[in-house]
Amino acid sequence: MSQDAVDSKSEQIAAEIRDAIRQGRLERGILYSSRELGERFGASRTPVREALLKLADLGLVKIERNRGARVLGQDGRGIVDLCSLRVLLEPPACRSAAAVMTSRDDEAMLAEYRIMERTADGGAEYFAADERLHELILEASGNRRLAKVVNELRQTLALDGRHSVPRYQTVDTALKDHWDIIDALRKRDGVGAERAMRKHLVRSGDLLVAHSSDDNRGLVAEWRRWVSVSVPEGDQVIY
Repeated sequence: MSQDAVDSKSEQIAAEIRDAIRQGRLERGILYSSRELGERFGASRTPVREALLKLADLGLVKIERNRGARVLGQDGRGIVDLCSLRVLLEPPACRSAAAVMTSRDDEAMLAEYRIMERTADGGAEYFAADERLHELILEASGNRRLAKVVNELRQTLALDGRHSVPRYQTVDTALKDHWDIIDALRKRDGVGAERAMRKHLVRSGDLLVAHSSDDNRGLVAEWRRWVSVSVPEGDQVIY
């Protein structure tokens, strides 16, 4: 197998392992051997090993030498790190996308939003459309590497983020946030799109960080510091 094929297979396996953790088919705290994971996901040891290294970099598993990988969850520290990166990267990308989007992009965004409206129960179909909507916007920005990085952040946060809807905020609130983003993009209002995306990410980040641990005052303060850094001078986050 060529290195390109190994890389492609390892990315596929990494995504499948993330989904399995999210769905509870791989349990947090449990140690899984590379052989066991290879049999489960239909892959040889090499792409499985590389997939686990990718997931270890994201803090989702801990590699235990000669034993396998133990599934982890994000702690409060990890959630702050991930939310901070998203709020620093995704709003400017949204502003960039507004300058180059086409009517075809508008139709694609609306299609995903309609799915979210139709399946407004916080279930798997709703979140799949949510992910595709964000991916569309990031890809439209034209920066493929940024889109890839943010997509990995979203995939990692999704293991915890799905608990925020509808557990800590209503689906109606999340839908309103997404509509504001889409509306600004359709109007090619880059500044408005950036603000709407930042508002959405800050709201979600506030919920995730607030519920990340029992004693999280320091984490909340650090998260808010990163939020203030992400806001251009003279602007503010409005809920």
